[in-house]
Amino acid sequence: MTAPHFHSHVDDPAAVGRRLKDARVAAGVSQRQLSFPGCSAAYISRIEAGVRVPSLQLLRKLALKLDADEQYLAIGVERIEQTPPELVDLEIERRLAGQGNGQPDENRPSGGLADPGDRARVLWEHSRTLVRMGDRRAAARYARDALALLDYGDDRARTGN
Repeated sequence: MTAPHFHSHVDDPAAVGRRLKDARVAAGVSQRQLSFPGCSAAYISRIEAGVRVPSLQLLRKLALKLDADEQYLAIGVERIEQTPPELVDLEIERRLAGQGNGQPDENRPSGGLADPGDRARVLWEHSRTLVRMGDRRAAARYARDALALLDYGDDRARTGN
């Protein structure tokens, strides 16, 4: 009798396979579409069957292609967001409201989408559209990107760049 193999980056190979398949099906992607050089559709099939244990690097690539949480694929526990999406939404709304209705002021550069605030507004509006469509996960990602752009714009304004 052989001792079981233990992999510190996954909880259970069969469970990883089930979660990967669920994420793939939810994304509407076939095994072939998910494959890439170095990871064939046949290998993905073996992972989903629980016969193979993917490396952490492979799990990251698959999670990225599926827009899934790599930690959830590996151990079945979703990564906790550092800032709840609702708080990100409120902060962006507050900061964009302070910029007016697209009217330039002397404290921020003008120039359309070259301005971080204008780019943040576009991302924020897209985030709101995604919420209305029911895709809260993608909406939260766009909202976090908008907030990062607002932070970048504030840093630029402080340093005079």
